[in-house]
Amino acid sequence: MTQILTAENYLTMPWANGGGVTQQVATAPTESDMNSFDWRVSVAQINQSGPFSELPGVDRVLALIDGDSLQLTISDVVHHLTPDTPIRFAGESYVDCHLSEGPTRDLNLMTRRGQCSGTMQFITDSGIGIEPHDLDSTVVVITRGSFEFDGTSLSVADALILDRPITLAGRGTVAVLRITPTTTSTNNLVTEGRSSAHTSNVVD
Repeated sequence: MTQILTAENYLTMPWANGGGVTQQVATAPTESDMNSFDWRVSVAQINQSGPFSELPGVDRVLALIDGDSLQLTISDVVHHLTPDTPIRFAGESYVDCHLSEGPTRDLNLMTRRGQCSGTMQFITDSGIGIEPHDLDSTVVVITRGSFEFDGTSLSVADALILDRPITLAGRGTVAVLRITPTTTSTNNLVTEGRSSAHTSNVVD
């Protein structure tokens, strides 16, 4: 059965340094913590510039979903993120973020290296159809606009974990996150992938 996850029920965790707040959307296994998850999806509100926590053994895909820009310096290389533009990096990399235009929100996919790998894809349209792939876990997160699924209204940061093909009524932008067991995937790190309305680009 497709699971419907609403933002009002997410576990919310303020950052220890006071720089932001994270909402945990979903993890596998379900009750896992930061030391034991195979994969984790979250939405972060970044309120001030500063370094990210280092996460050895974890691969990350991150995209800006609210705000005009976000600057990330990853291992001394500067990346300027714009909305719906995923970037992937190793969790043990030194990452410093700089906010030039106020607070932002980003969508995060973390996968445990050696267990699984993940992709992030943005689609902007009306009546969006999404089909899960064999062996993958597929998570859909609303990032702009509003949709309806099986009589439930979905707004920004609400999510679905799919077990069958679905069609979302409404219009806006969704992020489709696919997590694949390592035994059935490659795990090549890349830097950036861009997307635009009515098209999708995958970082994998």
